[in-house]
This record gives sequence, structure tokens and C-alpha cells, in this order.
Amino acid sequence: MEKTGRGHRSKLIILLLLLLQLGCSNISRNPVSELDLESPQVPGIEGARYWADVAPVNISELLETAQRQRRTSGLSSDYTLTLSGGGEDGAFAAGILNAWSESGTRPEFMVVTGVSTGALAAPFAFLGSDYDDELKELYGGLPPSRIFRGRLVTGILSGSSVKSSDPLKQLIQSYITDDFLAQIAKEHGRGRRLLVQTVSLDAQRPVLWDMGAIANSNSANAKKVFADVILASAAIPGVFPPVLIDVETDEGVRDELHVDGGVYSQTAYVPGWDIPRKYARGGKLYAIRNGKVEPELRVIEPGVFQVSARSLSTLIKAQGVDDLTIAYKLSLQRDAEYQATWIGTDFEYPLAEPFDPEYMQALFDYGYQRFNSATLWSDRPPR
Repeated sequence: MEKTGRGHRSKLIILLLLLLQLGCSNISRNPVSELDLESPQVPGIEGARYWADVAPVNISELLETAQRQRRTSGLSSDYTLTLSGGGEDGAFAAGILNAWSESGTRPEFMVVTGVSTGALAAPFAFLGSDYDDELKELYGGLPPSRIFRGRLVTGILSGSSVKSSDPLKQLIQSYITDDFLAQIAKEHGRGRRLLVQTVSLDAQRPVLWDMGAIANSNSANAKKVFADVILASAAIPGVFPPVLIDVETDEGVRDELHVDGGVYSQTAYVPGWDIPRKYARGGKLYAIRNGKVEPELRVIEPGVFQVSARSLSTLIKAQGVDDLTIAYKLSLQRDAEYQATWIGTDFEYPLAEPFDPEYMQALFDYGYQRFNSATLWSDRPPR
């Protein structure tokens, strides 16, 4: 048996995959056609989304607009923060950001990106130290019942996930007030960018959402789209249900099915974007990997759940290391400074259940202490 319970999340996914062979989803769809999956857009919100695996055709225009806004706002520093996936391990980044604020050295990030649990934290990190209390609450003071609700076996067989994400949806909506969106929009107007990654299951492609453009649109559906994107980015396949997001087509509004951005990559670095060199020089990248990267030695029993869960966790771990390496290589190409961190093997607090508040509080404290110990950042990716 696993003493720490870190494979619990993976076991839920494997359980669903087995059970879904017996049933079909009860999600009702009005799906986008395959022909309309080339470049779908959100009704009433221009520039809300882009494919993350290929640069937009107007990439130079988008970057020039951001630079012009920064010059007008008097912004000169160029710091990027990337927050990875990791479920309850997002408490690591929350602890770091709180300690960083208290040190008085936390910079104003020009770009903040988030995937999965990183997408939940990204808007607060983007708005700065004034929202540290929200991060502390989200990753250290909430019971699991505020994140998910269990389903009966009959509900699993007729549904699309082991857990219901309705509590998480309500929690996200409670944070996204009109004032919250207005602050995001204001920072977007200064040239700063908040980006969240999901995966379109229909297209089998990663999608990068410009959350500032959504907030700045003043569209009637802006608040719903903003919340849906964050919920979708955190929708761990099998554990939480996928999220339907409306898109415009010649035949009217249809829906597209989105899940956790971590299905494609643990961090949103957009390596597929061929950015013109004059826009990609210098700066500093801070990459927080909400997970461990070193192999964790453990004897595994040859059962279906143990083997499947261990294999999946190994895949995610390798994916996280690859992402950090890709970011490092991109930094070298762009003459940018690279600073990365991840959860060390010295953190051994047991995880009793998904989003265990005691575990998250311990990890929050660990991230906080790591920052204050001056041993947090590495200028090289993990070996």
C-alpha cells in the first residue's frame, strides 16, 4: 500500500475508465461540427482564445499592442510567472507567493499563465499581493466538500466523472465578481496578460485563453466564459466532468467540450508559437511546478489499480520535467533569465484524501518556508 496516498487521484481516474465501459454520459450536447473546429471563437468576445500549438496569424499585432500598452502605462520590467497543474499541490505555489509578498520583493508580472490548479491560482497571482488571502483560503482553509461532491455508483455509470465539480463551480463564481473582472480588465489595458490553458477534446488540441481580453470585453457572457474556462482547465478527466463552452458557427451557437489543460502539458509555455525575435528578447521567467520531479521509489503490487495509478503518475511526472526543460531551452533562445522550482523529496506529509486541507496547509507552509530559506529557485531544469 502507498503510505502517503499520493496515488489516490490517479486511482479515481482509472476507476472511472473501467466503469465507463458500462455506461454513457448524461451530458446533453449541441456540438460544433468538425468543419467549424478550425478556428472557433466565443460569441461576442473578440480575441478570447487561440490554439496553443500554433501561433495566431496576427501574432505580431497582438504583441505590438501589448508593448504599446506597456509603454503608455510606464511598464518596463518583463517578468513572466507560470503556474503548473497539480491538484491540491497548488498549495505549494500559494505558499511561495504569500512569502514572496511579505518579503517585499515580489515583482509585478507582465504575463501570468496557469494550467489546471495553476489556472485557479493564476487570476489571484495576476492581481498581486492584495489577493494573497484568497490564495491562502483556497489552498489551506477549505474542506474537500467545497471542491467536489461524490457520486453514487449509479451516477458514475450514467455520468462523465467520478466526482461532481458543482461545489468548485460555485466557489469559482463567488470569486468572479464584477469588481474582480474590472480589475483584470484594467491590468489587461496596461499591457499585462493573463493566460489559461484548456484542452478541446473535440479538436484534440490545447487552447490558450486570454482572460484579460474576456474581462475587458464588457460582453454579457464575459463572467460566465471566464468562470467556465477556469473550471474547464481544472476538470481532471474522469474525476471532474468536462465543461461545455459556447462557440460561434455559421449555423449559430454550438458547444465545444473542454477538459484539464494538463492533458496536453503541465504548464502553458506555448512552445508552438513562433514569436518574432524582436518581441522575444530578454526578460525573466519564474516557473513553479506544483509537483515533485524526482523519482519516488516504492514497491508496487501488480494489481490493476496499483499498476495503472503508478503508470499515470509516472507519466505526469515525466511531463512536468519535460515542460521545465522546454521552458529552459526557450529561455536560452530568447536570452531570458530562467528560475524554476518544484516540490522537493523532503516534503513527505501524507495525503489522506483528495484536497485534504491538512496536507494542503502543510504544503503551503513548506512553500512559504522554502522561499524564506533562499533555496527555492534553480537556474537549471531538473536532471
